[in-house]
Amino acid sequence: MTAERWCHWHQGLTDQPTLIALIETGSGPGGILYACPDCMSIYRLRPLDPAVRCGPVYERRRT
Repeated sequence: MTAERWCHWHQGLTDQPTLIALIETGSGPGGILYACPDCMSIYRLRPLDPAVRCGPVYERRRT
């Protein structure tokens, strides 16, 4: 059984979360983005492949 997670696209809880992205920053907190099955279909999102070990998916930059 999977724990409930926050879907970052429809801004609500889902009991079927899929990891979409890791947010890494040079300093400060990063984050993890999840999506529900409906939002994955609507927004054509792809799950993050845990085997891919290249740089950060998203990088916050200071302005």
